[in-house]
Amino acid sequence: MPNCDPLLPSDEALLDRCQKGDDRSFRALVDRHHGALFATAMGMLGSEADAESVVQDGFLRFYRNLDRFEGRSSLKTYLTRIVMNQALKQLQQRRRWYHRFLSSDDEETNLPEASAEPEVRQIETEELAAGVREAVQTLKPEFRSVVVLRFLNGCSTQECADILGVPPGTVMSRLSRALDKLAPLLKELNSQNVC
Repeated sequence: MPNCDPLLPSDEALLDRCQKGDDRSFRALVDRHHGALFATAMGMLGSEADAESVVQDGFLRFYRNLDRFEGRSSLKTYLTRIVMNQALKQLQQRRRWYHRFLSSDDEETNLPEASAEPEVRQIETEELAAGVREAVQTLKPEFRSVVVLRFLNGCSTQECADILGVPPGTVMSRLSRALDKLAPLLKELNSQNVC
């Protein structure tokens, strides 16, 4: 989120101070961007622990390479790209782990959920939100990423394209396909909630 308060230093000013060795300015950047980055990672991974790990790793990578940030995109876009790449890597590692340890002969094997919530009676809006999160988790990573960036982070098509390193047309195509895949799941979820 861009800094709108004229009394607070801009990302650029904080970054300049960071590059000169001011660790408090780096902490200010972490505090400013952590929430949005965590939401991105959570949307991709579905697990608070995994999301926090990815965000921390993203900030660590950024800190180690402060001098490489050239400012061709906003700091928010740059950090989101780092976290998105880390989340996609983690999804690939999960897939490899599942395939290594689960027998492909056993068609009845169910993969563990990315995030298991305790069996607690929830109010309808919480159930609906959980259902939407579960529906999004069923998407392939390339489709999930555009849904998370557009609807959770509120990124524009161009920002999504910059973060994912694909043309804007690809973002729109993936978003359309993701919504087509989500529509029946969300319709079923909505009908369950109405009853």
